[in-house]
Amino acid sequence: MPVYFFHVNYRDAVDDDLEGMSFDDLDQAKSSAADTLREVVADDLRAARQIDISGIDITDPTGKVVATVTVGEAVISPLGQKID
Repeated sequence: MPVYFFHVNYRDAVDDDLEGMSFDDLDQAKSSAADTLREVVADDLRAARQIDISGIDITDPTGKVVATVTVGEAVISPLGQKID
């Protein structure tokens, strides 16, 4: 199972993931990153804090960025989707 690292991007800093997590594939890692972003934004909103997080860079074990998930993709885009 591939290991991916989630490096969380804030306005003025990056929180590097030094441990990584195993996922079946990159799509599963991206989905997990989006879930994490939604949780962080929701927590900030509930606490009336400024939303400082901008996204998550997903890297492979060599440090190569293989995907980026932004707050816009994780939070704002799903809000604009039609519900059947």
